[in-house]
Amino acid sequence: MHTCKECNNSVFGGGYCKYHQYKRKMRGGNLYESKPRPKPSIPKESKTRKKERLRYTEVCQKLTEEIKAENGGKIYCYFSGIEITGKPTFHHLKGRTGDYYTDKEWLVPALNDYHLAYHFTPIEDLMKEDWYAGFLSRLKTKDYSLYCKEQKKIEKAQNYLDFS
Repeated sequence: MHTCKECNNSVFGGGYCKYHQYKRKMRGGNLYESKPRPKPSIPKESKTRKKERLRYTEVCQKLTEEIKAENGGKIYCYFSGIEITGKPTFHHLKGRTGDYYTDKEWLVPALNDYHLAYHFTPIEDLMKEDWYAGFLSRLKTKDYSLYCKEQKKIEKAQNYLDFS
């Protein structure tokens, strides 16, 4: 029969009798086993990205002021052509990576509903929207290569629908 590590009573668990096992738990568990270390928390955004985001907000404010100055105090949505009365969101025509994140040339104002619709609606449904044709014509005048990319998306969707 096994005996407790601290006294001569019979073993209950972990090499200790009921009394010493209870005493160990009351002191915070087994003091001889190493407790797992807390994992270091990963920051939600890096220091570099935080600086870029601050720069981005400055660029958006300046761009808003510039557009208002050009259009007599009005801003129009790049997708729909409707006037934006509140704070505009900005669409990154060439993506959010590298210098394109803060480049004024490739930032265009947008109403949030149309902006989200553009990103999350399937291309087949976008082609049915009234505003999409106007967006394509504005995109064609801004940058022909982006217009061609959009046309390839449309062509691919049409081929898929035809093939189905």
